[in-house]
Amino acid sequence: MNDLMSTFWPDWFAWMVAPVLGFEAARSARIQIRTGRRTPRDAYIVSAGEGLLVFSCLAARTPLVFLVCALLHVAMAAYREGSIWRRGVVSTGSMLGAAGVLAFATQATTFETLAVSGLVDESIRSVALCLLVASCVLSLLPVKVEDEAKGAQVAPMALIAFARMAVPLSTQEPRATLVIPLIAIGVSLVSALWLLTAGMRANHFERESLVSELLVCERGVLFSFVWMGFASGDQETGVGAVIEWWAGALALVALESSLRVKVLPKPMAFFALAMAVGLPGTVGFIAEDLLAHGLLELRPLLAAGFVAVGAVNAAALFLSLVNVIAEGGYDPREAPPPTAGMIIPAFLSLLIGLAPRPFVTGASLAHEATGGAQEGSHAHVMGHASDGYDIPPP
Repeated sequence: MNDLMSTFWPDWFAWMVAPVLGFEAARSARIQIRTGRRTPRDAYIVSAGEGLLVFSCLAARTPLVFLVCALLHVAMAAYREGSIWRRGVVSTGSMLGAAGVLAFATQATTFETLAVSGLVDESIRSVALCLLVASCVLSLLPVKVEDEAKGAQVAPMALIAFARMAVPLSTQEPRATLVIPLIAIGVSLVSALWLLTAGMRANHFERESLVSELLVCERGVLFSFVWMGFASGDQETGVGAVIEWWAGALALVALESSLRVKVLPKPMAFFALAMAVGLPGTVGFIAEDLLAHGLLELRPLLAAGFVAVGAVNAAALFLSLVNVIAEGGYDPREAPPPTAGMIIPAFLSLLIGLAPRPFVTGASLAHEATGGAQEGSHAHVMGHASDGYDIPPP
């Protein structure tokens, strides 16, 4: 039993991310049904199987087990799509390469031991970090709108791999906690500006294409914030990253559910916008508050960049959303009643945003499980405890 738990067993990080996989599986099944590729029964079976494989990657405790589970997931994704798209191959190949290097070229037997000095050669550590960074960049940059329906929307494997492998590796590579957050904020800025230009060029898009462009760009912004939080090496920003993962997932699910209907439910669409930009009362506000406070003491310039990108994203998302509404034109029909894809994310966002303490505690334990908690961070974290968040020391 102990041998099993040391190689494959879900920890707090796995359980915190696992519910997000349900949203991803439901979305994947809907796309397969909508495009007529599978019957509803077959679509839900395929999506559930793929979700279980992603969860197995979350539960993996060693690079080798992660590599095997990730290869199985790649095979399942190829079966789901009936093809392999080039960008997915490069991003996934970088992630698998990092797992392979750590599994076969180091003395580290588990993810936890990646943080132990002397078990991972400096050159091997640098190669693995570069591969993981490349995987995240390729996964998050909004390069092709056509890929929006192919890849994962709210559970990117690149971020799972980064949290599992790069976070413990970075504890022995201080430069990584300086350089990688800058790359992440750069990706978020590119995504926000891309969204802004999409909103300005809205008359060149059909409504479906504009919605896909909006979702791809917004995903790039929100999950780059998650990546930045994990890469910073700080307890508070790491906890904020886990919560931002939930905030981004709920916002994207709500946005897609409200925008992909014939008669747009405008109140729900604008509430989804509020969730995405982190207005007070939503879980996004809690996440961005923790991220901003964590960065402010360590890297003030990066904190300023984070706030600036957030402002650009809010303006770009509002402009794009207004143009989606305008593109739909006036429709005398009443909007349909809110669907589960609108109500459930909105309810969860408000519930966590208004009563954050239990969720923040769970997110802190999840971040600690990745190996990102550092000694001495307790005083820094508790300095923010007056805001009502109970973040336990690592």
